[in-house]
Amino acid sequence: MSWLRDFQFGAVARVEFGIGIARRAGAIIRDLNARSALLMTDAGLYRLGIAEPAEAALREAGIRVEVFDGVVTEPTLPSVEAAVARFREAQCDVVVGLGGGSSMDSAKAVSLLLGNGGRFTDYTERRVGTEWKRDKIPSKKGPDIVTVPTTAGTGADVTAGAGVFDPETGVKGWAGGPMVRPTVAICDPLLSASMPPRVTADTGMDALSQALEALLTLKFNPYADAILLRATRDIIRYLPQAFANGQNLEARAAMMAAATMVGTVFPTRNLIHVHTYAEVLGDLTHLPHGRLIGLMLPHVLEWSAIGCADRLAEIAPALDENVAGLSTRDAADRALAAVRRLGQEVEMTDPLSTLGATEAQMRECARRVYSQHTPRSIGGPRGFRSEEETLALLMRAF
Repeated sequence: MSWLRDFQFGAVARVEFGIGIARRAGAIIRDLNARSALLMTDAGLYRLGIAEPAEAALREAGIRVEVFDGVVTEPTLPSVEAAVARFREAQCDVVVGLGGGSSMDSAKAVSLLLGNGGRFTDYTERRVGTEWKRDKIPSKKGPDIVTVPTTAGTGADVTAGAGVFDPETGVKGWAGGPMVRPTVAICDPLLSASMPPRVTADTGMDALSQALEALLTLKFNPYADAILLRATRDIIRYLPQAFANGQNLEARAAMMAAATMVGTVFPTRNLIHVHTYAEVLGDLTHLPHGRLIGLMLPHVLEWSAIGCADRLAEIAPALDENVAGLSTRDAADRALAAVRRLGQEVEMTDPLSTLGATEAQMRECARRVYSQHTPRSIGGPRGFRSEEETLALLMRAF
């Protein structure tokens, strides 16, 4: 760490957090001068009644509600375009994304298109040389975005971007910027209490990986570090508890808060190759993003450790490891062991091959990862030198 280096810390989404706060959604959204809300969620959540507290609060506040329950597991261009059409037809003036990352990303994508026009693919990033470029940058603010997370891990409730899958290309594209940042995130841990253990583990490991990856990049940001280390401490303590007993509201609240904290700051430091792999594997296998993150995390950290042992040693206490008196490398090894142990506790140990992934998909994944690895290789503790090396690391999880 050097205080001679530059860093930035800017605006973040407004967060309203508390047990039962979804019942105040009407008053919160009415303060935005909204009169008609497009409530975006998936059919399963809506059928289970998880949207009911927020929907009822909106109606009680005199806000007309148009429900769009066509959000799919991975947001797709057709589903986003259908929601844009519904928003216009119903003459809504605010978009509410209630659910996991898919619902919240869908809401942000809808606002982006309503404010800027065109197709989502006009704004998605692509690699040019060592940088990510896009044809257009969202320059206008669309309707206000309100996020209501029902999971704890994606960070989509506060991040200023969205990922949408293009069925024609088989690739999930990412777009965003300050104009796509949610106006307010309404974080009610009660809404996450019905999450199954498997989803709890998937989303929780995503939050942990975001925190650890961001802490291991070469950027300097003391504001982000303080928040990321606090979130890491809470995740390592409370994720096993939430996994073991979903009705443990202390654990649910801690996990939701930690995930939101991570989401507010990890973009200031970026990520390393855990997410590079998971993003490509998701396109190819359609396995849950958090599952892929959890399976790749220990392998990428161990591979990266040669370039960041000192940083891992600093992180170890946040992972509940007592490293007093240990050498830097031994302390780093304790951090790696803590991550592996957590994965075992939340049953995140299945090889990719047992989940339906194929060797052909592994080879294609390695090819795609290596073709786009440069920005994260330059910004992280260790970079890929060949496609063969990329595949060898991937096969550790196969």
